[in-house]
Amino acid sequence: MTDWHASDIAKIAATQEIHVLTRRKDGSLRRPRIIWVVTDGADRVFIRSANGRDADWFRWAIATGQGALEVGASTFDVTWTEVEDEGDLTAADNGYRTKYGHYASIVADLVTPGPRSATLEVFPS
Repeated sequence: MTDWHASDIAKIAATQEIHVLTRRKDGSLRRPRIIWVVTDGADRVFIRSANGRDADWFRWAIATGQGALEVGASTFDVTWTEVEDEGDLTAADNGYRTKYGHYASIVADLVTPGPRSATLEVFPS
């Protein structure tokens, strides 16, 4: 897996909403979905489905493991893997609490088992 550049992590960390585009099996990209994105405060990027594993974009994401993130005017081709390690899930939880804590009721839902089970770590490809 490739590491994120520090400037890209800073841009991702500073952006409130991004677009995630999942890749079809034929390689084309589906339409973008607006989501929240967090970092672990260092060099890791996480995304999570607020609607859990049943969200279309999440199911499509895990089907191919590839897609893109649109962050402001930048587009990053990415891969992602499901996060199952409790320490990694906690790092994502903390990222959501830190970045979006002013939306307390939404964040409280994002750290429940359903959304937590739909957490992906994102890597530049």
